[in-house]
Amino acid sequence: SFEEYPSLIYDGPFSEHIENQQSEMINNAQEISQEQALKKAEAFLGKKAKNLKYETDTKNSAIDSYDFISTNGNRQISTTKRGGYVNYFLDNRVVAGEKLNFSDAIYRAEQFLEKHGITDLVSSYYDKSGGIATVNFAYIQDGITCYSDLIKVRVALDNGEVLGMEAHGYLLNHKMRDFPEIKISEEDAKNSVNPNLKIDSVAIAYIPKDNLKEYLCYELRGVHNDQNFIIYVNAQNGREEKILMLIESENGILTI
Repeated sequence: SFEEYPSLIYDGPFSEHIENQQSEMINNAQEISQEQALKKAEAFLGKKAKNLKYETDTKNSAIDSYDFISTNGNRQISTTKRGGYVNYFLDNRVVAGEKLNFSDAIYRAEQFLEKHGITDLVSSYYDKSGGIATVNFAYIQDGITCYSDLIKVRVALDNGEVLGMEAHGYLLNHKMRDFPEIKISEEDAKNSVNPNLKIDSVAIAYIPKDNLKEYLCYELRGVHNDQNFIIYVNAQNGREEKILMLIESENGILTI
């Protein structure tokens, strides 16, 4: 299963809740056969689909899938039993150096997702290792970032080839949402946080918590003591829901 490939996966700060979720996207889809799943996997990979063969079934509480592997073992892809969605794919080719930067990688990842009909996403966090950039995307609905709906794309920095995708969070959580009413003003949200935080930008986000519920929040990005922070303030009651510190380096942007 995709848990075996940690180099592919960076879940970001809003991923802990996704296990044991029940997916509307998966549960409402029609079950397909192994043969149909293979055809969907081949269509997704295109020219990379040569010599794919069935490997095993993956079963867990949320997503059951058919897993396929190339005869040389260098390429894996998992397709859901319901709906035939690609849960993950991974190409293990060796990357020869770094010629591209993060902006290039994000652009290539966006183009890849659009090609496969996965749209309305925004890149958030990213890192690189071994000449490969892993870019984390979240879904946007009505201008609001829904951090539960996560997709990770893995891009080779030698030529921009996409070497992997992991859509577990997206498949588990993606749906059209009815957002609650915003009851406090942006100014009130700003005034509710530490006055020493120099706020650079404000957005609206829908964030999950460990109780499996999602909360509409003001996403306040700012600087304190030369360190970048993001503070999430509940847009209904002004409660501070979460604080993240951004770790920025030449290897990417992560959070703690």
